[in-house]
Amino acid sequence: MMTEEEVVTLMGSSKNEAEWDANADKVKAACDGYPAFWYNAVILSGLCDKTLGQGASDLNVITLGQRPPSSKPQRPLHDYR
Repeated sequence: MMTEEEVVTLMGSSKNEAEWDANADKVKAACDGYPAFWYNAVILSGLCDKTLGQGASDLNVITLGQRPPSSKPQRPLHDYR
């Protein structure tokens, strides 16, 4: 198990995104996943942005697009004939 100080030091030593990812993998391996303090100590503290550049911790929204139209004609829920 790594302490919060060890994690912050390791992550702060990252020189680029690939190294950040490798260091994050080391933390996850040592702590059996991300430790409980990860979000506060690494993300909310601004460590990610300070280390990798402004905006590095921004969430990316991925859209899947619109559902393709159904090939079957839709029947109404109620038939009022």
